[in-house]
Amino acid sequence: MRSTSCLKSLGLLFLLCLLPVWALAQTKTVKGVVKDAAGQTVIGASVLQKGTTNGTITDFEGSFTLEVPSDAVLTISFVGYKSQEISVAGKTSLEVTLEEDAQMLDNVIVVGYGTQKKEDLTSAISTLNPAEVLKSPGGITDALQGSTAGVNVSGGKIRIRGTASITGSTDPLWVVDGIIDASGNIPNDDEIESIQVLKDAASCAIYGVRGANGVILVTTKKGKEGKPKISFNAYAGFGSPTKKIEMLNAYDYGVYVNELYYNSSSAASIANGTWNQIVPTGVATPSTPLADTDWWDEYFCNTNYQKYDVSVSGGSQYASYRIGATHTDNDDQMHKNNAQVDNIYANVEGTIGRITYGGRIFANYSRTNGFTGASLMNMLLTSPNLPVYNEDGSFFLTGNNGRDGNDMANQAWYLHNERLSNRSVSTMGSIFGEIKIFDWLKYRLTYTYSYARNNDATIIPQYDLGTANARQDYNSQTTTRGGSGHEVIENLLTFDKTFNDVHSLSGVVGVVSETFDGFSTAITGRSNEYSGFGIESRYPDSQMITSSQYNEAYFSYLARVMYSYNSKYMITANFRADESSKFAEGNRWGYFPSFSVGWRISEEPWMKEATSSWLDNLKIRATLGWIGSANAVGRYDYQSVVETDNRYYTFGPNQINPDGSVSNAPAPLIENFANSDLSWETTRDAGFGFDLDMFHNKLSFVFDYYNRKTTDMLLAVQIPRSTGNINTVYMNVGSMTNWGIELAATYREQIGDFKFTISPNFSFYRNKVTSLGSNESLAGGSSSTGNVTMTVAGMPVAQFWGYKTDGLFKTDEEAANYVNKEGVRLQESASAGDIKYVDLNGDGVISDDDKTFIGSSLPDCSFGLNITAEYKGFDFSMLWQGDFGNQIYNNWKTELMGGYAAKNQMSDMNDRFRAHDVTFTTAGGETITLPANTNTDVARAVLNDPNGNHTKASDYFIENGSYFRCNRITLGYTFDKNLLSKIHVESLRLYMGVKNPFTFTGYSMFDPQVPNGGTTLNRGVDGAYYYSGDTYWATREFFAGIQLTF
Repeated sequence: MRSTSCLKSLGLLFLLCLLPVWALAQTKTVKGVVKDAAGQTVIGASVLQKGTTNGTITDFEGSFTLEVPSDAVLTISFVGYKSQEISVAGKTSLEVTLEEDAQMLDNVIVVGYGTQKKEDLTSAISTLNPAEVLKSPGGITDALQGSTAGVNVSGGKIRIRGTASITGSTDPLWVVDGIIDASGNIPNDDEIESIQVLKDAASCAIYGVRGANGVILVTTKKGKEGKPKISFNAYAGFGSPTKKIEMLNAYDYGVYVNELYYNSSSAASIANGTWNQIVPTGVATPSTPLADTDWWDEYFCNTNYQKYDVSVSGGSQYASYRIGATHTDNDDQMHKNNAQVDNIYANVEGTIGRITYGGRIFANYSRTNGFTGASLMNMLLTSPNLPVYNEDGSFFLTGNNGRDGNDMANQAWYLHNERLSNRSVSTMGSIFGEIKIFDWLKYRLTYTYSYARNNDATIIPQYDLGTANARQDYNSQTTTRGGSGHEVIENLLTFDKTFNDVHSLSGVVGVVSETFDGFSTAITGRSNEYSGFGIESRYPDSQMITSSQYNEAYFSYLARVMYSYNSKYMITANFRADESSKFAEGNRWGYFPSFSVGWRISEEPWMKEATSSWLDNLKIRATLGWIGSANAVGRYDYQSVVETDNRYYTFGPNQINPDGSVSNAPAPLIENFANSDLSWETTRDAGFGFDLDMFHNKLSFVFDYYNRKTTDMLLAVQIPRSTGNINTVYMNVGSMTNWGIELAATYREQIGDFKFTISPNFSFYRNKVTSLGSNESLAGGSSSTGNVTMTVAGMPVAQFWGYKTDGLFKTDEEAANYVNKEGVRLQESASAGDIKYVDLNGDGVISDDDKTFIGSSLPDCSFGLNITAEYKGFDFSMLWQGDFGNQIYNNWKTELMGGYAAKNQMSDMNDRFRAHDVTFTTAGGETITLPANTNTDVARAVLNDPNGNHTKASDYFIENGSYFRCNRITLGYTFDKNLLSKIHVESLRLYMGVKNPFTFTGYSMFDPQVPNGGTTLNRGVDGAYYYSGDTYWATREFFAGIQLTF
């Protein structure tokens, strides 16, 4: 027994001695390298044997070495990438590729002066993925169209959550890489890393008065540690207006002019056939015109554009960099407008110990050469039966009254002779230094300076186009030189501390100072000897010089505190104190706090238990804050303005002396009285919303309700004439409310190799003016038919204002019987085919007292839809966008459908009213028969329009402005990385697409996205003036591009 026990003990001891040898035999040295999807090595990635503490991190070449059992499983992870588990399975060499974790990257949101985890966010911030919204040329402004709930883009103008001011700018603040007011230095599409839109007071108040209209935050790409990477991106395209306005051809125009004069002739002249003797001779024989010119084609042509961008990025242990240059060239087939832009940019950032440093530079040089001066309105109105050129190539002299019936000069001359030359340079430099005082406390100092200079010139050579208003017996040049500077100094102290793993406290306190300066000088002169661009001394005759200069400054304190309990309960408080030089001492400071709270219900145990199988996140949010604005205040509005030019005191009996030499004594007069009480416009912003993510983040919803009240709005108030001043003075007297609902959804799905995303968004918006102070109303929308918008308390801003109409008079008898109680005709000059105006107040007279609200430029709602799809290497995207429920005042129609003169009209004029069949013989002997046409809403054609059809502002010019547009369609292909690696290329994508392929709208003119003429009161008025520089037309563009990295 003892021997057996001894043998067992010896055997056990032997096995124990062999155990290390066996273990050694089962352990392997595994070497590997970790890379990202682009093939760049990942430095500092964690490599851990699963279920143990045995691990390491990758070195500067992304490599690692680790002793593990042959059957071990390695877990490789790195911030911003999806973790991977790799089975060793006896291998000694591994190559691991980490994929970016989009959800984790999206989890960090850029906010004012910092970042915040998405789950801790309590304010209304929309995030746009550049990879989805910047798939085609056009930049961020185009990308915002239809992509973000609560953001409306119309005519190139961006509005966030409605109209915050009547007289001030409604443009949002741009912030690029933390640099405020960077609207002139917006980076190229390919340089953008992320885009955030700040929409409520809780997110914008940290920017104070600068963020009154919302904030657009743009973060650019930075270099990464590793070998240099070269990126080349280029695209080219061509386009033309999406819609062509069809005008009468030469024959139809000739018929129209003859009928125009026929309808205005007396019965006697019609009976004896002499009516046609006063008709312009150019339409005596409509079937044999001198030409059949489509003047549209003389103004519009295909535009061509191209853009090239190259950048180099990389870095070392201590610094990373990204440097690039861009060239853009836009031209058209007529060379009316050739614009070229070159810019360079650079980002540098690095860390040494506890010190982080970096900076950004941007320089831009742009030049435009072309021709200007032609009026689109006048060109469309020009008679189509006239040629553009004579046989010898010289310009045909249009506007001969006897032949043409009008004095409209040949606008094509201006497009080829009135030259412009614009040059501008802008630079921006920003540097920062940051020191980590403690792991949770940092101090950063940033200095930014931007600089701009412009030199613009216009030449009008001597010319004579045959009409009294189209001749000039000298050469003239106008030059404008200007510049501006903007300096920003920021001192920020940020902190981020977590206590007991559940209490997170973070925030920022800071001091910011800003200064602005600028100047402008314009010189106009004449010369009969020199006709090219040159120094002003070459144009010494009748020289006029005007100049201006300004300075402006802000000084601010800011603070934000964010508290989160286990990312379940969150509260954020912001405070900003701004001082502005725009106000008098005593009113320069404004104080603007905001608060927001959040509750992630999905983190509650009782909610998790009930919804863990489908609910990923449910958070409700509420905000309350105040934002100030000084946008409506001029830099010197609080001071008196004294005018000395052409101002006189008048004495004695000869006060009507035109030259003032007898009774007028030159004297300075007060142009505007000082108002030292001017202060900030203030907006109280309250709202609530929720974020909902379901089914493993496949389906997401974001809902927001907001209610904003703006008080102390700056409005022009007429002071008593007894003061001796007829001008208005700005005062803080108005108030206005805006409220709305925003809903955005995203659905993501992957079926095998096929991935797709559908992202609709919806915005509902309401506006009401609650006070105008002592003003009964505010008129706006100044146009050829007068002011066509009116703003009053109790109604939305800038409602269309004019006469109600009741169709057209069908017969002369109906027009004659339209009388008041006394039997007096309400429209004495009306006949069959004229517009019938409604006597709204019933006083028996058609007057301004009958004008009323006839429409609104504010849409009831907006809708956007973004669709993306990927299949293997192919990618597809489509963006839709539209506004619904708004109207447009079509002032183009007053001329192009006026029917009152020998000027060309839209082809819709062929459907003009005619009470009965008409047959007449022209002066050239052509007999023309026109059928009756009473089933139409186009007024009759009659010379000089005695009823005022085209001169009275009325709902005749109101059109439905709703539209739904496909903004873009893009198709791309990304080549396989394994294939590209053989030619040392990291990535290659080719793409092509179309912008604005189609639009569904009932609006008859160029485009339903009309601009607002620079002021809220002009919103929705299209073609406000006869010369019509204020309009917008979308361009249908076809493009193709390449994105290459190696």
